[in-house]
Amino acid sequence: MRTAKYFHGLLLSLLLAVPVLSQRWINPHFDTHRLDFRDLGYPAQNLIPADNSRISSLLAHSNGFVYGATSGRTQSYLFFYNRFLNKVRPLGKIADARGVYHGLLEGRDGEIYIGTGLSMYASIELTQKFPVEIEGIEKQLWKDISAPYRDFPGGHIYRYDPRKGDVERYTNDSATPLEDLGIPVPHNTIYAMALSPDQSKIYGITYPEAHFFIFDLASRTTKDIGEFLTHKVYSGPERHWRSIPRAIYCHPKTGQVYTSGDNGFIVRYNPETSKMEPTFLRLPGEYWEGLTSYDYPVVEAFETDAPGNVYVGTNDGFLVRLDFTAEDAIALGKPRIMRRVRAMAAGKDGNLYLISGEFERSCKLHTWDLSGKNGFSELGPFAVDRSPYYAHRAYQFDAIAVGTDGAIFCGESDRGGKLFIYLPGPGRFKGGLNPANPETERQRPNTPGLIQERL
Repeated sequence: MRTAKYFHGLLLSLLLAVPVLSQRWINPHFDTHRLDFRDLGYPAQNLIPADNSRISSLLAHSNGFVYGATSGRTQSYLFFYNRFLNKVRPLGKIADARGVYHGLLEGRDGEIYIGTGLSMYASIELTQKFPVEIEGIEKQLWKDISAPYRDFPGGHIYRYDPRKGDVERYTNDSATPLEDLGIPVPHNTIYAMALSPDQSKIYGITYPEAHFFIFDLASRTTKDIGEFLTHKVYSGPERHWRSIPRAIYCHPKTGQVYTSGDNGFIVRYNPETSKMEPTFLRLPGEYWEGLTSYDYPVVEAFETDAPGNVYVGTNDGFLVRLDFTAEDAIALGKPRIMRRVRAMAAGKDGNLYLISGEFERSCKLHTWDLSGKNGFSELGPFAVDRSPYYAHRAYQFDAIAVGTDGAIFCGESDRGGKLFIYLPGPGRFKGGLNPANPETERQRPNTPGLIQERL
């Protein structure tokens, strides 16, 4: 009896001690009140369902709002963040699409173009037993990856008018009011898009066949340049995805369109010749020499700063500045040892903001000082603690945008995704800790990322 009472008392003590000595994620890299998140709608009313709420694309619109699209198990949704209400409002289902990946563009009159397809986050059924000596792992992997697209009609390009659609009220069953412009490439997801300088055409890349296409918005016709990658490469970090560039850059003066091609070289589409042309620009990263598989890096994101410098983030985690005139690729380094720069955007504070992290690893937010003086700074993991009201720590992100007031919006791409908002503060425009203000820095506790907090 004494033993039973002792263990009952010990168990009760441990249960009572949980809220007293609880583990909370505290971020020592910046003032944590500058990071918050918003749910994608109102619970029990129009909250985007958890299985369909992975944020996979964001667009900072000229009207001051930030628009986003989700990918999911059965359905994609459109939403926008209303800065005057400080809330996210869902805008309904995007037709029958299941994925929108880097596929939001603003047109010349404020309309939004949406490129759709299957969800990139859907699990793939991989064949376990096959004749390796005959087929090879890469050949069988291609069969498994391409299988879901055999009966898929193809991703659509839709047009959405915010002036008409934003004022409507939507439920989870509502459909986004869209204009269907057609399917540019059958049996493919639209993987990346960019507008021509005159905004009359959309340049795009598809998955999984890596077609480069040109969609004329006036005639709604497609010019399919075809596959521009010779080899099927799986350089990861997601080994079940074919390595295809996830971004396009269209030069505002020359009109030439850039992305990455075979062997990590930057390639360009020349509108004058209507052909893909090689360049001498090559991305830094892991290549096939000495490896058991044929690998090379691909572009994850393009971004430009105010003077017009062009930056590239790669799947190997490098930040690169491109000089198209001298055909020089300047490697600026990696924000962390982990692979993948998932997304990046130029802030209004002199910093380039980058999201890094591999699949099923913790993503982090970093800055690169565009003046070149301070290099990389880490803003740490995405952890918000507003307990006892709400708290959330997110791990996966695939989209970023900069609001009209300089706020940094990051889209969580996990189940039950949230829209995170980081507000750069005065005196911290160069990212991370501020050595120019030692008085403030002396007040900062020297703590690791995960500490014991006593309530």
